[in-house]
Amino acid sequence: MAALVLLAPTYAVFVPAAWQRVQARGGTPSTAAFHGGACLLGECAVTFSVAGERVTARLPVGTRSGGHDSGDTVTVRHPPGEPGRAVLADDTGRAGVALLLAVPLGATLAVCCAARAVSSRGRGARRSGPARAS
Repeated sequence: MAALVLLAPTYAVFVPAAWQRVQARGGTPSTAAFHGGACLLGECAVTFSVAGERVTARLPVGTRSGGHDSGDTVTVRHPPGEPGRAVLADDTGRAGVALLLAVPLGATLAVCCAARAVSSRGRGARRSGPARAS
């Protein structure tokens, strides 16, 4: 049960980040100013104009900034009508989505293997206990 509690945040972070990239693939491209931070942790942003209004959008977890510094000009894509859900245009490929989905999958496999090892150890200890006299 504790394993499920540990896995839930992994899915809650990485699956939506992957989905956001998929939605932005065919989205509207815009030129934006990059604002640095820890991009892999979702702490960087971009500012761009949409229909004459300036929009600042936080980039999703797992964004690969590619060495961009604050103030650099980058291309972003966002789903139509949702400029606040922008992603870097270079970050919408299948490989990026696959990597984001590999994290929760790997965590699930690790938890399953650990649970199996603990379960096997518990059964082995019970079997090797002292023999009962009849």
